[in-house]
Amino acid sequence: MTITGRDIARALLNITPGVLGVALITAVCLHTGRLIIPGFLFVLVVVLESLWCGFASAAVVSLVATACLEYFFIPPVLQWQIDDPEDYFVLAIYLATSLVITRLASRARAEARTAERRRRDVALLYETSSRLLSLGPEMAAGPESLRIFRDVFGLQAVCLFDGIQARTQIAGESRHDLSAKTRDACLAGAGFHDREEGLYIHCIRSSRTITGAVGFEGQLDEAAALALSVLAATSFERMRAFRSANKAVADAQAEMLRSAILDAFAHEFKTPLAIILAAAGGLRETTGDQLDQMEMTEIIENQTIRLSQLTTRLLRIARLDRDDVKPTMELTSLHSMLARLVEQCESQFGRHIAYAPVRDEVELMADPELLILALTQLLDNACKYSRPETPVALEVVVGDGGADIRVTNIGRPILPEEQERIFERFFRGTQMEQIAPGAGLGLYVARKIVRAHGGLLELERSDPAAGVTTFRIRLPIISEKHPYEQEADQSVGCGR
Repeated sequence: MTITGRDIARALLNITPGVLGVALITAVCLHTGRLIIPGFLFVLVVVLESLWCGFASAAVVSLVATACLEYFFIPPVLQWQIDDPEDYFVLAIYLATSLVITRLASRARAEARTAERRRRDVALLYETSSRLLSLGPEMAAGPESLRIFRDVFGLQAVCLFDGIQARTQIAGESRHDLSAKTRDACLAGAGFHDREEGLYIHCIRSSRTITGAVGFEGQLDEAAALALSVLAATSFERMRAFRSANKAVADAQAEMLRSAILDAFAHEFKTPLAIILAAAGGLRETTGDQLDQMEMTEIIENQTIRLSQLTTRLLRIARLDRDDVKPTMELTSLHSMLARLVEQCESQFGRHIAYAPVRDEVELMADPELLILALTQLLDNACKYSRPETPVALEVVVGDGGADIRVTNIGRPILPEEQERIFERFFRGTQMEQIAPGAGLGLYVARKIVRAHGGLLELERSDPAAGVTTFRIRLPIISEKHPYEQEADQSVGCGR
């Protein structure tokens, strides 16, 4: 630490009153010839000096007072000599006593100042928190809140860096580039403190993650700076919670509107489709044996039926997305359900689906319509996102009290970074958006249906090298009858 001329002048100015007091007492008591009176008065001067100017100044004044006692009041007077050795002991005790008293007085003075400063900081913190709470939650971490910090504590500048939005806000004029240092502290994940420049920067954390930083520039106690950073972090989290709540409400309202629009469209489509189908049937009856018109009529009927099925599926998906899935369970034959599904999908998608029927008769408790809707979604995706010349396979493996249904296609794979999100609502992969339109609800609703049946739907494989994608549905089964058991059951029935 460098001592400047200003520091020396300030020290001399501090000790001057004490030295003058010692000189005045010496002049007044010089002719009394008594040691006790000036000794006590010197101690009083030293105590006052310690209260006003601190321990260092009081220590210098105590040395001056001890020298005056020795020179002016201890025989031989006006000589730097002591005849009685006990007087050395007296002077030493006097000096030690005065220093101890000075030290205690200085410590009491420092503690009093600290207590007063803390009382003032508590009052200012209370005022700051009250004014922050009076702000709306949308303004809790805005420019107005920063001005409250600056005005209440008389700071030069206050800065807030939002690490999530990478946005900086500042109130006041900084002399030491507070904005850049606050941003750098957030990016580095470490606070910053420079007493000489009066900079205090603290990081804002949420669940052990740094979400921002707040910086203060001005004369501020470290404890007060820490308390202010906590208030700033609380205001920041309050604003984030308000924004999240608003976004959730907006999303819920948008979802209700979207579901209402889908319901309205689906119902509006149903009426003209029924009219078209009825007209096509009437046209078939009036065409007679004209083959060309018969073929065109059949095309109209088939495409109208397909559009009607798509509309029905759209309506069911919209309702299942909005409501909880409540399947109506009944004893269902897995083979019969899958055979009907394959026939329906081949007719609808115009693609061959490679399916080997299960060898054993498998029964499960399920809602056939809902399960067919979930499986249709998987087969629909497999047909849309696979190359036309490649096969689409439906495979069933039974064992360990469950049935694994796999749907496999060859085409563009699902990117690794997107595989964890494909079952989220409204999520669509970047590559999939370029191939076919969609709303991002199919896989989400299919998983809801499978889970409602106590099963599991997962992406089992998506190989970028081979382009093979496989989805697996795991469903619990009730019974599994082998062929010889079925023949035995039939023979028993015939015997009866």
